[in-house]
Amino acid sequence: MEKLGIQPIPLLLQVINFLLLLLLLKKFLYAPILQMLKDRRKKIEEGLEFGEKMKVEFDKSEKKRSEIVNKGKIEAQKIVEEARKTAKKKEEELIDKAEKEAAEIIERAEKELAVMKEKLEKDIHGKAIEVAQRLVEKLIKDALSETAQKAIIDKKIKEVTNQLK
Repeated sequence: MEKLGIQPIPLLLQVINFLLLLLLLKKFLYAPILQMLKDRRKKIEEGLEFGEKMKVEFDKSEKKRSEIVNKGKIEAQKIVEEARKTAKKKEEELIDKAEKEAAEIIERAEKELAVMKEKLEKDIHGKAIEVAQRLVEKLIKDALSETAQKAIIDKKIKEVTNQLK
């Protein structure tokens, strides 16, 4: 080995030096770097797991949201249908009320007409009696005495009144 220019003692010292350097690098440099890489890998895996969990959670939330929206639509349809029923019922009530009011108005008008008719009949009856009385007075005035005239007139008035009742 000496012919090759390799000296055993310095070679041995260099090998020991290299092994010491390798041991120191492994302990103080490689171990922390490997630990850092291990920690980083662990964080990445945790991030991926968290991402998967969030995706599952998002899917659940999306499903729940669509269920809530569907329930809301169904509830809105129920409310609209109920409003339609209520409006229809109100409409029928208003129509019934209007018909009743119309019937009451017609009934009152008929009663008023009956009262007016009765009043007119009485007025006409009274006027007819007056006219008949004057006519009879004029006719009888020439033919009978005043007391006889009064007796006949009173008798005829009573007859006409009884007939009209």
